[in-house]
Amino acid sequence: MNFNLMQLSQYMNLLNFLLENLSDKHMTLEDNIKELGRAMAGIGETDSERSGDLDVFSIDQAKAIIDYMNISLFRLYKLYEHIFHSPREEHVISNEYMVELAPPAVTPFPAPSEEGTSDMYASLSASPIAADMEPKGSDQGLLGEPSPEAESFKAGAVAGFTGEDQKLTVLPNPK
Repeated sequence: MNFNLMQLSQYMNLLNFLLENLSDKHMTLEDNIKELGRAMAGIGETDSERSGDLDVFSIDQAKAIIDYMNISLFRLYKLYEHIFHSPREEHVISNEYMVELAPPAVTPFPAPSEEGTSDMYASLSASPIAADMEPKGSDQGLLGEPSPEAESFKAGAVAGFTGEDQKLTVLPNPK
């Protein structure tokens, strides 16, 4: 309808008035149509007392507004009555889930499979805490000197180690 700002404001006031009649005052369809007729009665007249706030509309615009109210509000009046006046159920929108967690592992590795050997499992699952509790002299020979095997192992393990080797690589989990 290309309403200007004042006309749009008055149209929204009229729509709000009719919806309040329906929701708050519980007016019937006939009573609400009569109220619309009273509100629109003065449009186009020169007497300013009768036209009220809706004098910003022309007669053609008033007819278009009444037609639109008939289509959008009054034909669906029973639906709006149902929306405003019938009690609604309160729906719960959340779910509660129980999640069972696996017990914490005592060793850093899972138990061996049926095909695996238990001695290989025992060598791989040696606890790092137990290794720290071993006496520090276990790398030394009988005379208190370090054994050549232990020195070569330590040198080989540390040789070529750089800060770039500390990056963590995450591999995808195969399913």
